[in-house]
Amino acid sequence: MKRILVAGATGYLGGFLVQELKKQGYWVRVLVRNHQQATKFADVDDIFIGEITKPEQLSLIAQNIDCVISTVGITRQKEGLTYMDVDYQANANLLEEAIKSKVNKFIYISAIDGEKHRNLKIFQAKERFVDKLKQANLAYCIVRPNGYFSDMGDFLQMAASGKVYLFGDGEQKINPISGKDLAQFIVEKMTTNINEFTVGGPDILSLNQICELAGSALDKKLK
Repeated sequence: MKRILVAGATGYLGGFLVQELKKQGYWVRVLVRNHQQATKFADVDDIFIGEITKPEQLSLIAQNIDCVISTVGITRQKEGLTYMDVDYQANANLLEEAIKSKVNKFIYISAIDGEKHRNLKIFQAKERFVDKLKQANLAYCIVRPNGYFSDMGDFLQMAASGKVYLFGDGEQKINPISGKDLAQFIVEKMTTNINEFTVGGPDILSLNQICELAGSALDKKLK
């Protein structure tokens, strides 16, 4: 597989993916929303401009592409868009184009334990797309990272306010991974026949421990 389409290229992980793919000699097409975003990608081979939430703007986006990698998703519902609009439907729009263009493989970046938390709207949308991808007639891979280093900024923001809000009792453990390391992992596994990976970084911490570290870094006592 030599020709890759990256959707979500302007995001945290997507940017690292584009860098890693080019570093390893792949031909790369990126999807961006507008010409302003296009200026961020001087070293890619092709830029496709269109709104992923609008299927009529995606015609032929996957033409002559071997593999689609989608990091598309939102962390908060905003600008009138819901998780179902983006995490599910936008990716479904992209998948339809991949099928039409007979793409060999579709790689989707989801979230760890999403299948266990379908009661939450964000996971409901992600897992609905996972279900659709599994039913499609093409090779696929689902990558489930156990949190990103970039997400740790949220803990610092909470620590700065002196109050922390967590799911459950805070003893859930995660091992976040850097975007660069995850991008390397995805590109390395791109040709594997394994359909699903859970991946994380080297350090395992509970949410409570992360909060304590954030508080210590800012010399704040948390509630």
